[in-house]
Amino acid sequence: MNKATVKLQIPLNKSLRDRVEKHARKMGFSSLQDFTRVLFTNVVQDDLRFSLVGAPEELSPEASVRLDRLTREALGDYKAGKLKSFDNVEGFLSNLKNETDRTDQTIR
Repeated sequence: MNKATVKLQIPLNKSLRDRVEKHARKMGFSSLQDFTRVLFTNVVQDDLRFSLVGAPEELSPEASVRLDRLTREALGDYKAGKLKSFDNVEGFLSNLKNETDRTDQTIR
């Protein structure tokens, strides 16, 4: 090992390590170390992005009907020219705050 190389030790559950190693080998890597090096290299080169979003969930039939109705209403408002538009972020945020304040007052 040259002076520019360091060892990285990461405590992992053995089961997780074994599963990742198996996956890495299926992908063609000769070892978990090779997989980790490529993974780290891609992360720092912005070639790899992570998402913490799980699998999409199915809507309930009631939620699906409600979403369809809201979508039809929004499209109708758009076609009728009833949707607000904004020239800048400040105007949008100001309107959003006013709408939120008005909703909070209605709920109380």
